[in-house]
Amino acid sequence: MRRRRRQGRTGPGTAAVVLVLLAAAPAFAAPAGSKERDVQLVYCLDASHRAELFTAAARLGLLQPAAPAPVSVMATDSVMPTASVGRMTPQAWSVRRQDDFARACSALMGAAADAPGAAAEEKKGENGWFETFLTSLPLLAVGALLTLGGQSWERTSVERRLLKQQLESGRTSFRAAAREYLRNYEDDPAADHTAVLAAREALGAALAQVSAPGARRARAHRLADELPLARPLPEFDGDRRLGTDARARRAQEVRQSVDRKLSAVSDLNRRGFHRRWRTARERLARTTPGAAA
Repeated sequence: MRRRRRQGRTGPGTAAVVLVLLAAAPAFAAPAGSKERDVQLVYCLDASHRAELFTAAARLGLLQPAAPAPVSVMATDSVMPTASVGRMTPQAWSVRRQDDFARACSALMGAAADAPGAAAEEKKGENGWFETFLTSLPLLAVGALLTLGGQSWERTSVERRLLKQQLESGRTSFRAAAREYLRNYEDDPAADHTAVLAAREALGAALAQVSAPGARRARAHRLADELPLARPLPEFDGDRRLGTDARARRAQEVRQSVDRKLSAVSDLNRRGFHRRWRTARERLARTTPGAAA
């Protein structure tokens, strides 16, 4: 009975001792070769952090402070653990007393991370990109507007240049087709009108593409409607067939009309100052009584 009671009493005591030992076991040592262990070795054994490591270890009671301060330990490049194991180099201490080294190094790294300066620097790093973005936002907006403006100007310039080429090409083609048709009409009243009609439609389509300003657009559209030779010239005048002289007179009148209209088309392609002056003059002539006379 005494033996059983003794065993019953020692059982819980043994378990308590095990729990105490497990609780007291250091939890700072990282496995050898692990990333955490490598970080501790690189950071804490660096020459710029070694003195701080010795100070932290001395304050934690892991190293014996040397007189007058733990910094003097760094001068000898050796440390004296509180455990009676003798003096050793910091590298040897990190290997032979891994738990103590890991504890001191973890405390040092944690203190450095929680320092006000580090927190401010971290906060600055987090907010820095946003502040930089706000600072550069006006410049970005101006740059974007300049880019869009440049692209718009370039696109408009290209469109105007292409339209100018189309107008000039259409004018030349219509003039050549009209002269050819009128020359043939003088000899044959049933001359083919197909080529001049196609050239007229092409020039009219180019004139319809003229946009701003309003006065120029209206003038271009009016010219497209007023281009001569929309239909073949007549072969008869009533019941009487037109003779050679009559066809020649009609052809000459149409030829002069073609030249006037094509001259007006050329005005659309001239410089803006001259074009505005012509537009203003025509507007003044329409609004001034007796100006037409």
